Amino acid sequence: MECNNRLLLKIIELAIAIACIVMYTTVGNLSVYPVLVAGTIGGYAVVCGILLIGHVINSLVEKRLNALFSLVGCLLFVASGALVIDEWHNSFPDTDRKRQAVGAGSLMIINAAVFLLDTLCICRT
Repeated sequence: MECNNRLLLKIIELAIAIACIVMYTTVGNLSVYPVLVAGTIGGYAVVCGILLIGHVINSLVEKRLNALFSLVGCLLFVASGALVIDEWHNSFPDTDRKRQAVGAGSLMIINAAVFLLDTLCICRT
């Protein structure tokens, strides 16, 4: 197993997805679209974990399939993060729950940027 940038990106993607899951359970219902938000963070926590394990054991994942996972992850995390931030930004009074929800939405946007970077790294090699 070689330690390269893509391995580091997979670790960061998984860590942020797990942090979003923790924030989702702390805040409760983050959005009126729970299937999209919870499905994105839960589904991609599983996908990132499996791809990370595959990378560690030197299993071959086709480049196009890996890029597709990363690109779709980028789009889903942007959509989920934008929905959460939009819903919580002006709708509720300033509370800890609101700050945590906006923080979770921001983490989703950050994870989308990491997925985009991962997609670019995959396509570049």
